Amino acid sequence: MGDESRQLQQGLDAALLARLDAGTITIPVLPAVACAVLALLDDPRADDVAIASAIRNDPALAGHVMRVANSPLLRAGAVIVSLQQAIARLGIRRVGEIAFAACLGPRLFTAPAYARLIDVLWSRSLATALWAREIARHLRSNVEVAFLCGLLARIGHPVVLQTLQELLADGVVAPDEQAVSSLLQRHGVVAGELLAGAWHLPEPVARAIAHVDDFTQAQSSTTLVALVAVADAFPAEALSDVTAVAARLAEHPAIATINLYRADIEELLSQSATVLQTLVEMRA
Repeated sequence: MGDESRQLQQGLDAALLARLDAGTITIPVLPAVACAVLALLDDPRADDVAIASAIRNDPALAGHVMRVANSPLLRAGAVIVSLQQAIARLGIRRVGEIAFAACLGPRLFTAPAYARLIDVLWSRSLATALWAREIARHLRSNVEVAFLCGLLARIGHPVVLQTLQELLADGVVAPDEQAVSSLLQRHGVVAGELLAGAWHLPEPVARAIAHVDDFTQAQSSTTLVALVAVADAFPAEALSDVTAVAARLAEHPAIATINLYRADIEELLSQSATVLQTLVEMRA
């Protein structure tokens, strides 16, 4: 890195840090359906009618939910032809997860200069969420919480990119790809923690945001955060060598914490084509 690039990155570091410390970064408004899903997660007695109503009132969202509900990972039996049927067959919590993920996609963030990167990051988050759900199911853990933790573990990254977009509008020179990656690693967690506070995210989700890269430091929900860390290492693309991928995953430092064995990993990886097809449907 040359002196000019180093100075640029240091300037951006300082500008981002100043906004994070002051809490002046732009946090997107949480959509109504997402609020309803979080309420249901926090309190199983919460009114689930709000979720169904919010989905029905948004035809595009309802269509997306139907498409994902008919994906190979979720559908069992005949094609689902109505939202009511999807709720009856999958349950309101699962339908709510699908809607939640759709609401929190790349369109939630205003950063045209980084739109493609946000799309890539969101695809990775969806993959992590789907794998977290499958791992939790395999381990008989809470699948809904695992899915949301996987989905939101790196939600701070698009927040940082949106803040960079605002700095560009103020006349800051655009950083190169390496500098952007460094800024995401340096500031993504803090940005995510600010968002978690603004959105009043459940404590396990906030822990996943704070500690997905250092699960041993999580003071609570450690096993859940470790599960998300493992899910984040699972593939987001088609596999050419399952044995090699299983061997790599078996060496993950969080594997022992969640009691996942080599045979378990291979069994999970056998579902990779189905998981990835669902990922495609959720991104559509």
